[in-house]
Amino acid sequence: MAEELTLTAWLHPSMNTMGFKFDPNEHVFKVKANKLVVDLMDDMEEVFEKASGGTVELQINVLWNTKDHKKALNPNEQIGQHFASGDSFGVYGEVQESQTHAPGKSEEEKIPVTILTGFLGSGKTTLLNYILEEQKEKKIAIIENEFGEVSIDDALLKKDKMALAEKIVVMDNGCMCCTIRGDLINGLQQIIDEIKKGGQIDQVMIETTGMADPVPIVRTFMTSPQVTQDLRLDAVVAVADAKHLPGRLDDNVEEGKVNEAYQQVAFADKIILNKLDLVTSEQAIYVKDRIREVNKFAKVLPAVKGRIRMSELCNIRAHDMANFINVDIEKDAGEAALDHGGGHEGHGGHETGHGHDENCTEDHGHGDHGGHGGHGGHGGEHGGHNAGYSGGGHGEAAGHGSGHGHAPRGENRHDTRVNSFSLVKDGEIIPRKLASWMQSIGSLPPDKGTIFRIKAILAVKDHAYKHVFHAVMDVSDEDDAEPWAEGEKKVSKIVFIGKGMDRKFLTDGFEAIFE
Repeated sequence: MAEELTLTAWLHPSMNTMGFKFDPNEHVFKVKANKLVVDLMDDMEEVFEKASGGTVELQINVLWNTKDHKKALNPNEQIGQHFASGDSFGVYGEVQESQTHAPGKSEEEKIPVTILTGFLGSGKTTLLNYILEEQKEKKIAIIENEFGEVSIDDALLKKDKMALAEKIVVMDNGCMCCTIRGDLINGLQQIIDEIKKGGQIDQVMIETTGMADPVPIVRTFMTSPQVTQDLRLDAVVAVADAKHLPGRLDDNVEEGKVNEAYQQVAFADKIILNKLDLVTSEQAIYVKDRIREVNKFAKVLPAVKGRIRMSELCNIRAHDMANFINVDIEKDAGEAALDHGGGHEGHGGHETGHGHDENCTEDHGHGDHGGHGGHGGHGGEHGGHNAGYSGGGHGEAAGHGSGHGHAPRGENRHDTRVNSFSLVKDGEIIPRKLASWMQSIGSLPPDKGTIFRIKAILAVKDHAYKHVFHAVMDVSDEDDAEPWAEGEKKVSKIVFIGKGMDRKFLTDGFEAIFE
């Protein structure tokens, strides 16, 4: 029987381990002396990947006995020729993201993240205090993405003992708060690390202060797999001041700048119409109609002092492409009852929460979404799906009209210019034409409008699956959802949020891609 040797690994300090720290003392190797050096390499590579949680993998280039660092060992020689029990073997190689790790968590298993935006004075801080005070069963982590001068410990928590720099603090009610003044990814990773240590977190809420621009945060979630392994972006929620929002929407901005109030409304998945106790019923109706001119699809929740049902702030799944097929993404949000007293009663409307968009921080006609080819592995070719999709369409337009509360619907200042609309069409899309249309929209002339966000479910010819697409400014994603059922009617649906979009131009382009 071959002798068993006990060996420990030593990683060359010049290796880039991509942030993973391998502890040799926790991984002692017991190997047979008659095994080959290449077997030891394989064992080391397997142990390294498992120790990293399957996130990175090691490819060993050189292995040696640390007693003789000048001699690289022949992989095909026996381990016993070069090692005695108790020796250490040196390793040098390359570390990269794992290509073979186990399937990640489903979207349902990930912790939802809500982006909370709104102008200073709209009531975000009051809402956050209400959340922290009223939550019973949930543990919610609050991240303040700090751009202004007001910090969490002064304005939100009002607890002198909270000196929050770049760290997480566990509060008396068991929640965690974190102020991010630098890299948001690092802050989110701190939350993830705390969870992996056993901390209970049911939801994360990110408050954007000062600048109130959710797009960079949304972009982070769409382009950072290290974050989305454990977290999922659930929704963008805007807090709107019922008294001052119309004035904000009418603000004149410098050329090249954006109207931040407009952006907040346009990119929201839900809008909390706050401070209703400070306006009349007529004013409240007018404000709601102004919101609808910008965004037809976001559910509007009436509130006083930010008090709404906690269930309205979780599991919205507005950014979960797999959920697109489970809701009528093209439906307008229902009319909410504007209750001046209770704030959170009588919230009519459909819980679609979809088709709404995050803000555009640049006044351009749709940043390039980068070509997306293929259908998520199921075959068929779309070619490069490009930026600003803006299908025009059969859906009703929100229009630009100032529309005081009682103005007839459909009376807009610009008949063919719309800010949000949807279209639905039966039939199948020709892949080649789809690719060409997407590319043309990606370079849409400024006079045709600006697109902020798109949601789509597409029926592509000779493709068995419902193809879903989601774009936010210059970042997009697509995948296949469930297959079309036998005999199921092929219907394509697209939702657009933007500004001043040429409805007829976009409608004509969309209809032209069908067979």
